[in-house]
Amino acid sequence: MILVGPLGVGKTTLARAISTRDHRDCLWVAGTESCRHLPLGAFAHLLDIGPDPDPVTALADARAALGRRDGATLVVDDADLLDPLSEELIRTLAADARLRLLVTCSGGRTASVRALLGDGVLGSVELTAFDRDEAQQAVEAALGDPVDRVALHRMWEASEGNPLYLRHLVEGSWDAGLFHRCGGIWQLGGRPVVSAALESLLGARLRGCAADVYEVFLLSAFGGTLDVDLLGRLASPGAVAAAVSSGFLRVDGGRTARLSHPVLGVLLRAQTGVLAARAVRGRLVRALAGGGAEADPTRRAELSLDGDVEVDVATLVGAAERACALGDDALAERVSAAAFARGGGVRAGALLAQSTRWRGRAGAADALLTEFDPRRLSEPELVVWELSRVCGLYASDRVVEAYRALAALTARTTGTAARDLLVSVTVAFDFFANDLPRALELADTLVEAEHCFGPALTVVASAGGCALARAGRADRVPMLAARALGAARPAGATVVAGRIGVAEMSAVTLAGYLAGIDTVLERYTGPEVVGRPRSVTDAYIRGLAHRATGRLDRAEEEFRRAGAAAVSGEQRMWIGLCSVELAQVLGARGRAGDAAHALDRADAVHGRYLASFEPDLLLARAWVAAARGEHRRAIAAARRAAALARAGSMFGVEVVALHTSVRFGDRSAAGRLRGLARRVDGPFVRAAAAHAGALEARDGDGLDRAANEFAEMGALLGALDAAAQAALMHRRAGRTGKEMRSVATARRLAARCGGARTPALAAAESPASLTERERLVVSLVVDGLTNREIAERLTLSVRTVEGHVYRASGKLGAHDREGLVDKMSRCQASDVTPRSR
Repeated sequence: MILVGPLGVGKTTLARAISTRDHRDCLWVAGTESCRHLPLGAFAHLLDIGPDPDPVTALADARAALGRRDGATLVVDDADLLDPLSEELIRTLAADARLRLLVTCSGGRTASVRALLGDGVLGSVELTAFDRDEAQQAVEAALGDPVDRVALHRMWEASEGNPLYLRHLVEGSWDAGLFHRCGGIWQLGGRPVVSAALESLLGARLRGCAADVYEVFLLSAFGGTLDVDLLGRLASPGAVAAAVSSGFLRVDGGRTARLSHPVLGVLLRAQTGVLAARAVRGRLVRALAGGGAEADPTRRAELSLDGDVEVDVATLVGAAERACALGDDALAERVSAAAFARGGGVRAGALLAQSTRWRGRAGAADALLTEFDPRRLSEPELVVWELSRVCGLYASDRVVEAYRALAALTARTTGTAARDLLVSVTVAFDFFANDLPRALELADTLVEAEHCFGPALTVVASAGGCALARAGRADRVPMLAARALGAARPAGATVVAGRIGVAEMSAVTLAGYLAGIDTVLERYTGPEVVGRPRSVTDAYIRGLAHRATGRLDRAEEEFRRAGAAAVSGEQRMWIGLCSVELAQVLGARGRAGDAAHALDRADAVHGRYLASFEPDLLLARAWVAAARGEHRRAIAAARRAAALARAGSMFGVEVVALHTSVRFGDRSAAGRLRGLARRVDGPFVRAAAAHAGALEARDGDGLDRAANEFAEMGALLGALDAAAQAALMHRRAGRTGKEMRSVATARRLAARCGGARTPALAAAESPASLTERERLVVSLVVDGLTNREIAERLTLSVRTVEGHVYRASGKLGAHDREGLVDKMSRCQASDVTPRSR
């Protein structure tokens, strides 16, 4: 067999594992640069070879000597580096078949290896680098917990999935103290670095090149992909040709050159001293100033920050705007700070304030804005300055001040584009402050205008789109989102696009158009997450998708990712939104303590600036109560959430809240849900109404049909609870066969839902002989509460609790409290319902 693949994909490791698997006699030969010019040099430790052997005789003797090791395994590692006589020996041994041959090579650089691959004597297996998903799995397996997508993107950029390089990047970054955990998510505090071992291995080979060739490598390490002619002018054409011949530089399409692997750039930049690096960057900035496709202003600006030459302020401001649009908060802060220091004015100051807030320093951002005297600003400058200040006020929960300042700014602004932008910000404030009717009215005035300022349209699509989705008018969102994306994407505004994606995903999930989820994910999420702003929206969108389709384990992971990125940037609004969603997911998984912790975090940052999400906070509270077994409190909280959503004209949210109460066992929601089905878009409200009606009528068959409807929609959690409730109805009616089928359906759905443990499922799987109160008390016993603690929580006397525990123990055949806990724990773990005695 021949294992083919580039350096670092694991050929040698796999060959070693295969050769030792059967405990056979194993011979190991490795090709090296030092012995590739010696006849049979790689076999010197196995054969008696003279200093100047006759090729024919040596080949025959070698074949005979190795042939006597009949049945052994011969491993030939790095066959590309063998001398011609050794290559011929391998060909003859392959034809002989007395030895089991295992060969590794990088793809057939030599004629004999190409012949071995082509003649079919040895089968070949091609090993490739990891794709992005495989690389993520490898990094997370090494670290033991989920990893932030910014860190994953940086690891991928530097490794391109090469397993060897990826391992050394993780090890090097770990040793350098760059990894840290936030909310159970690993984050990377900077660019990854290589391990000392890889630095020693590759660094020596790079430093062994001629000085002019090494110069080419340095220019490519700092400049990235460069025009071949430009590189030749900076170094020399001969040096570029020699660099390509070395294998460390590659030319794409005959026009651009780059290092053969990004990890070489990581290594070279780390090995270069500060002064030398400044000089290289300065040369590149001056060379790139000549124009051409490679003269990216953002690249020139970034190089100039640590170079020995400056670029003009306009270039710095433009680069800062581009970095902010892409969500690269670290680069945006550095470039905008340089622009501001060099007299970039209000534009640079506003960009610096924006990026500084995302870096978790809101106070510094506010202080920065006070350096400007608004009386001396032109109208465009005033709008930029005041909007930055107003948004900061709102985000810090100073809602009244923010509204007043925005109204005053709007009153004295005359420009059409500026007024459009101010109206769009008002739409956002109204949406979050729970004035959906006015938000939608103002949004319509902009959307219906013949010409709307592009940035204003993107704000309306994100905030107004969320308002439409939550109001139950989801069908309008896709068209609005598509129009806004047309304005955002040409400008490279990926952060804005992510916020529009939140609106469209909210519409899809609230309405129940779950067949379109993958399309929305493909449109708004991706692997190239370069900074915190994009990291938050990317993970939040994924979390919404996974929760709606019932993949609770993946939803938990994504909301934790989004929350960790928000915490790192001290983004209170996003911390609140992510914590509310996480609490609901954890509650549905039956993890009451973790859900309560997430709820506490949401409570800590909640305020008037998030008034529109008060129903969501109540739903999180309902799920915490449900996970604790407090079903009446759970239903009451869900009903309060529904009432609050109705009062705020959030009819899409009201549907979710009412259906949540139905899933908890509420039989009073069917009428209102049937009424909402006539005004709310999408199939979800109709399925929820059917579910509620069947539960109200205690119709087990109707609940089974509701479960099927949810399952066909893709809403697996709704299907799970409807099936579990169907089992309870069948049980009470004595229809054992139907009960067993419904329980089996519920369990099958639970297995697909990533650890779901909802009240309906728990009730369907609990012993039929226990009363509802006994089941509640037993669940709290299992959670470790004492009788006194249970009595305080349920507002009962201790003696009453003792009676419930005594009767439940007798029914389950448990002799003491420990036995009761054991019985119920084994029941939940094995999905076996203990019989009463």
